[in-house]
Order: sequence, then structure tokens, then C-alpha cells
Amino acid sequence: MPAQGPAEENQLNVQGYNIVTILKRLEAATCRLEDITIFQEEANKAQPLTRDLVLDALLAPSLTDVSDVSKSVSTSTEPHPAKVDAAPAKFVTVFDELIKSHIAPFVDLSKAIDEVVGNSAQELQDAFVEQAKFLGLVSQSKKPLPSDENLQKALAPINTHIEAIGSLKDANRRSNFFNHLNTISEGAPVLGWIVSDTPLSYVPEFKDSAQFWLNRVMKEFKDKDDKHVDWVKAFLSIFDSLRAYVKEYHSSGLAWNPRGITLGESLAAAAAGATNQPQKGSAGGSAPPPPPPPAPPANIFDESSAQPKETSSGGMKAVFSDLNKGENITLGLKKVEKSQMTHKNPALRQLGVSKKPTPPKKPTSLSSTPSGTVKKAKPPRVELVDGAKWIIENLTSENTKEPVIIEAEMQHSVFIGNTDGITVQINGKGNAVSLSETRNTGVVVHSLISGVDVIKSVKFGLQVTGVVPLITIDKSDEGNIYLSKESVEADSSVVTSNTTALNINVPTEEDYEELAVPEQLQHFVRNGKLVSEVVEHAG
Repeated sequence: MPAQGPAEENQLNVQGYNIVTILKRLEAATCRLEDITIFQEEANKAQPLTRDLVLDALLAPSLTDVSDVSKSVSTSTEPHPAKVDAAPAKFVTVFDELIKSHIAPFVDLSKAIDEVVGNSAQELQDAFVEQAKFLGLVSQSKKPLPSDENLQKALAPINTHIEAIGSLKDANRRSNFFNHLNTISEGAPVLGWIVSDTPLSYVPEFKDSAQFWLNRVMKEFKDKDDKHVDWVKAFLSIFDSLRAYVKEYHSSGLAWNPRGITLGESLAAAAAGATNQPQKGSAGGSAPPPPPPPAPPANIFDESSAQPKETSSGGMKAVFSDLNKGENITLGLKKVEKSQMTHKNPALRQLGVSKKPTPPKKPTSLSSTPSGTVKKAKPPRVELVDGAKWIIENLTSENTKEPVIIEAEMQHSVFIGNTDGITVQINGKGNAVSLSETRNTGVVVHSLISGVDVIKSVKFGLQVTGVVPLITIDKSDEGNIYLSKESVEADSSVVTSNTTALNINVPTEEDYEELAVPEQLQHFVRNGKLVSEVVEHAG
């Protein structure tokens, strides 16, 4: 094809515009407007088309996928938020019944035992009542973001009562019912199931935490006062009923209302005393619903006959007016001066850059330590505190090559925590020994007045050379206990809970005989009572 001359090129230009470019732009606009017509009817069912929506559609990179555009129009803005139901959700009423049938009787039993225990149980009931209010908000609200400050505001009352339970325990350490207070304090954080992604497995964890102290209550009062035995059973029933409730209504997390209002609006309504109450009209009846939105025009290309002709700020005229501006469309933009540019004005950089606000943290008693947190290594410590308690912690095979030898006296207690790969030898007759969160730790004890407590320890060894009346093992694995002949003859007892792979070694004429502690029990109901038997595996 021969090259076009200057005259032919000028024919394609009209008043500074290239005709080919104009045709391409009109063709693209026409295709997009045709696409808009296809999904217009479905989109208008959700809300009337406005100039802003049409502009968004025209400026979209592609409108070939009608379903995506329809979805964007229908979900961009809801004309009317979902109406809050007047009647509470079923899971709210069931939770209220749980409080009446399990928490309230437990409070009555607690008050009959001791005033402080009753106060602690009352704080627990108040925390459950606040959680019932929170579940009422959940039934009306959409799921908020974890960083939403309204979520922290809604959880604050629950957290306040949990902290009060811990304060009561700490302030009454000399109480004769300190084991009761410890039981409630260890079990109260179960209320944090509402912030757990796996609430069904969250509830049993705190039942196990409280079980250690419940065992102590049972041991102390089993044959003395049945009132305490009933108290233990009532406390355990709280966890069983709560787990059944969570399994029924919130097995995969809280049942937020996807069609509800925001949590902030629910909190505002609750503060105003309007939650779960229908609005009243002037005549005392329910207020009529808002009128439906006006019907959309039959065709978006038709201009409303009621609109004055001189008005051209909306509709398709405004759209084409913006398109026809060409290069002049940028004339309304404000020019940025050099004094406003940070790369050319160092003084602006010194003012600092605004940072994104840090989202508020969840209440510490309703959530665990964040997964990204790294604990710092603590220095090793072997110290006698106040002349009565030995502290042995943070020792490892790297910083401790020799066994740690303690000369204990009758008033001494020994605490061993956070150790790995060490051996501790306790000579003499002491008061008590506690092991907590240890690994590969061996302890040799001569004699004790009280006993040994082993909690959350793995691959531990305990050897008794004298007499230790009681050994308690809780939440531990792969342990070996070596008893002396004197301890066996003195009927020393070993109490285990949530413990696996534990062996008790008793002396024989030549060596030790290893006896495995049973882990599996079989339960029967006979004459209205629960009978438990050890399952023996033969063969």
C-alpha cells in the first residue's frame, strides 16, 4: 500500500482529534454500555442504578463477566440493613438455661461452704451472665474483624470477672478452702471459648486444669463432708454441659449473623436499652417498615421526563460529557508544587510518616500467647529464698554439667522448673518437692514430710531412698518412679491424672520390678452409682 500523504493524514484529523482514536473510544464505550444493559434488570432488583455505579462500570477494565459485575453492584451498598429480630436466638435462650441449671446451683453450694468461695463462684456466674449478653450481640451482628475495638469492648465485662476470681484466690492463700479457690480460678478461663477457632477442644483443656485441684478437694473431704463432694460434681457438670452446648451451636466458632448489623451498632443499641425490643410508633404499635425504593427506569438510556432540561449534572449526559473532554479532563487536577514533594523537601521527611494504628489486643485471660511470640532464655537459678524454699530453674545440660545437690531441712520445700537434661539430689528430710514443666530431669529424694508433685513434665525420673508418703503426677508423660523398700512398707501412695507411659519400680531381692500404671478405665452404672474398673490387657 502506498504511503499516505500529508493531505490524507489531515483528513483523519478533525479539530485536533484523530478520527480513528475517537471511533475506537466510542466502540469500547458502546460495548460496555451493551454489557450494562444485559445485567441491568438483575442489578436494579437489589438497588437503583446511580451515576456513581455507571461510572464504576464504565471505568472497569472489563465487563465481559456479567456475573462479577452484577455481584459488585448488588453487594456494593445494601439499601436497608437487616432488621434485628425481636425474639432472641435459640442458642441465647439455651445458654440462659445452662446458667440457671448448672451455674446457679454451684453458687449455692459454694456459699454454703465458705463466704470467699461463694464470692468467687458468684464472680463466675456474673462472667457467664456477661457472656450470655455477648451471645445476644452475636445473634444480631455480623462477624467483626479480630482487630475491631468493639469486639474488645464487648469482651471487657467477661474479662473483668475472670480477673476478679484470680484476685480473690491471691488474696486468700491462707484460706482453709484454698483448693476450692484454685479450682474456680483454673477453670474460669474456659469462658474464652468464644475467641477460639476450635471451641470444642478448648473446653476440655480447662476442665483438665481444674481437675488437679478438684482431686485435692476430693481427697481432703471425701470421707468427711459430702457437701464438698457435691460441690466437685457440680463444678464438673459445668464443663460437660458447656461442651455439649458448644458442640450443638458453635462447633466451628461463634454463630455470627451474616445478615445482621455491625457489632458497633449492636453495642450502641444495647447501651440505649433498645436491644431485642421492637420500635414503637406514635400510636403504641410497631413502626411501619420503610417504603420500598422507587422503581428503576425501563432503560438506562432514557432520561427522566421529570428532570429539568437545564440540569445536566447526572445521568448519561454527564458520563458522555466527561468522556468527550479528551485531554481537557485533567485540567481540574491540582498541581503539586516542589515544596510539597518529600523527595525534594527534606524538611517534610523529618515530620515522620503516619503509621498504621496497632490493633487492640484481646483480653489476656480470654486468649493464649500469640504464636509469633518468642520466649527469651532466662538465666539459670539455684537459690534458697527466705530460708524456706529452694528455687531450681532454667538449668540445662549445657549450663549444668554436674548434679545439683541440695541439703534439705524439715522447713525446706524445693521447686524445680523449666529444666532439661539435669539431675537433682536432695539429701536429708525436707518438706515438699515440686517439678513443673521439666524435660529429661532426674530427681533423687531421701525423705519428705509432705510429698512430691510432678506437673507437665516429660521423661522424668524420681527415685526415693527413704520415705515419701505421697507422689502426685499430673499431665506428664514417660515417667519412672523408683520406690524404696521403706516407702513400700509405709504404704506410700501415687496419684495420677492425665498421665501416660508411667512406670512404678519396686525393689526386689536382686533389682527392681517394673509395674506399669494403667491408663484405661471402664465405667459401669450399678444401682445408680458409677463404678470404674481398670481395663487389663492380657496376651
